[in-house]
Amino acid sequence: MPTPLFGDLIESTVGKIVDKITDKYLPPSMSEKEKAEHKLEARKLALDEYKTAIADVQGARELAGKESEGAPGWTKVLTVTHRPVWSFVMLGIFVWTVLAPYIGFPGIPLTQIHKEIMQTVIIFYFGGRSVEKAAETVWGKS
Repeated sequence: MPTPLFGDLIESTVGKIVDKITDKYLPPSMSEKEKAEHKLEARKLALDEYKTAIADVQGARELAGKESEGAPGWTKVLTVTHRPVWSFVMLGIFVWTVLAPYIGFPGIPLTQIHKEIMQTVIIFYFGGRSVEKAAETVWGKS
């Protein structure tokens, strides 16, 4: 179930989309009361779809949690560490490509696509963690 803030945001977004669609596709001859009824029904359907999607995600998380209960210990460690390990490896390669020429070691030749992938990984990991920490601080969640 969404929090009041996110619920209001979703409702206002859904409402705007529904209003635009109904204004465009409902016939002008339809009364305002009928249009309002159609808009209300469309909003209900959209919110029901959202709630179903959220329930699916929560169900998948619960299933993954249950499946991991009988898994070997190394897989549990992998589920927790794969993101930080991958990110720190990318950061290490990045730092090496910057510092290696200054300390007399050969650099790693990287193509533009390699650089973009590395930047993306670093930005998403460290930026994502910063957003998570800021959200915890602001909303008091841990």
